[in-house]
Amino acid sequence: MKRGININLGISNGVKRRILFLAASALAALAVYAGREIYIAKTTERIALVYTSDIHGHILPEKHYDASSASSFETGGFGSLQTFLKTVKDPFILLDAGDLFMGAPEGALGKGEIVVELMKRLGYRAVAVGNHELDYGAEHFKKLALAAGFPFICCNLKSSDGSEIPYIKPYAIFNAGDCKVGVTAVIEEDLAKVIAGETASLFSVGSASSSLRSCISALKNDCDIIVVLSGLGLENDIKLAKSARGIDIIAGGETHIALKKAVRVERTLVCEPGWGLQYVGRVDMLVGKRGIVRARWRLCKLLASAYPPTGIVKNILPQYETEEYRTLNDEVGWASEWILRSPATNSPATPMGNLIADIMRYASGAEFAFQNLYGIRDDIPAGVVRKKDLASVSPFGNRILTMKMTGSEVREVMKQSATMQKGLLQISGLKMIFNSAFPEDRRLLNVLVNGGDIDPEKEYTVATNSFVAIGGDGFTAFLKGAEIKDTGITLLEAEVKYFREKSPVKPPVDQRIIDIKE
Repeated sequence: MKRGININLGISNGVKRRILFLAASALAALAVYAGREIYIAKTTERIALVYTSDIHGHILPEKHYDASSASSFETGGFGSLQTFLKTVKDPFILLDAGDLFMGAPEGALGKGEIVVELMKRLGYRAVAVGNHELDYGAEHFKKLALAAGFPFICCNLKSSDGSEIPYIKPYAIFNAGDCKVGVTAVIEEDLAKVIAGETASLFSVGSASSSLRSCISALKNDCDIIVVLSGLGLENDIKLAKSARGIDIIAGGETHIALKKAVRVERTLVCEPGWGLQYVGRVDMLVGKRGIVRARWRLCKLLASAYPPTGIVKNILPQYETEEYRTLNDEVGWASEWILRSPATNSPATPMGNLIADIMRYASGAEFAFQNLYGIRDDIPAGVVRKKDLASVSPFGNRILTMKMTGSEVREVMKQSATMQKGLLQISGLKMIFNSAFPEDRRLLNVLVNGGDIDPEKEYTVATNSFVAIGGDGFTAFLKGAEIKDTGITLLEAEVKYFREKSPVKPPVDQRIIDIKE
């Protein structure tokens, strides 16, 4: 009979008993720890929020310029987004913070219908109402909303009489895995300044923070997470996070900022994923019984090389193409280098803004010209320029208007511009000196014409676009203009003519606007 091997380590019986006790305790602890791990696995879930903002009709692959590296890159539009979505393995909801179609020419096809149809096919769950959703009027937006297959959401937008709008929901609740996600949205309170007067009169806009507090109260007991889609802009989103408690994520837009790092305001994560489908934003979350345990923001660049575009856009594009759209591929001139809408290194003025203002003067014969910064929607690539490139820069169909204004009235225009509430007006024919560090009403220091002070009594002929001429973007000083004349020339028509006659076109980068805050 074989005996077991007995190894005597010279340990006393008392020590052996202590070792056995410690071993048993360790095993018990492991059992408890293992049980705790099992408990966590059962009561938490990984989900993701994927969202876009300010698409502005950029649904096709296109080139962009990166000033920091002085190089270009190509993004893949909705085709690359579809490829990206296939890489998201956790349960997710796909949202958008508004401003879907007005911008690139493709977005105008069917007056935005093509963009809404593509979003339906991609599986968007909800979209915020942005100000540009109303660019084709309230009735057309109603048609889009009813056909969308997903809800358009906004909690502070009502009919002019204060009643709810049937085709706009104040909030909605969605499932992501076993989690319930409450989604609401807010639109800018000064909406009337940025949409056409007739459309603006059909709506009333309430306080974003107070409207949100009501929604949060309605959602908090039924939802694990509350997400706010915001069209207020980053600075206001941060304020909103402080004033309306109970928000987990503010998925923001409007300011076109691609945030590499989200802003944390107490327990609220404030995000923004840029514009034009250059990026998509993603928040990966671990959610427990009491809400979000952990959240991580990722800004994902939709490079065509990293996420090869599918055929989702090209497959339906022929259904929406018009003869006018096909003419946009016509060559109209040449750009000697990229012409950018971002400020030049030596001035707050932008090369694109300078160029558009110059073109307005050239087309109208005015002494001065003014272009709103928010009306400049894209850059122009170096090389061959097509009509499509210019249509992306000036998509709104605004016409060039001229009017008579005194030097004193022009100073008032520049004073409003210096507040920077809706960006600096881009100018031609004069120079503006201001200090952005001063209080808003004291920022303007001087307006110069041909090197000398503007004559306050002299009457000048000025040009601007038809949106700004009626006080658009808050530039109400133009309402004092006299002898208003509509040239009947759209900005796009003037730009096409200029490139045909003046190519190669080089971006004007002279110092027309000087900020002496330093």
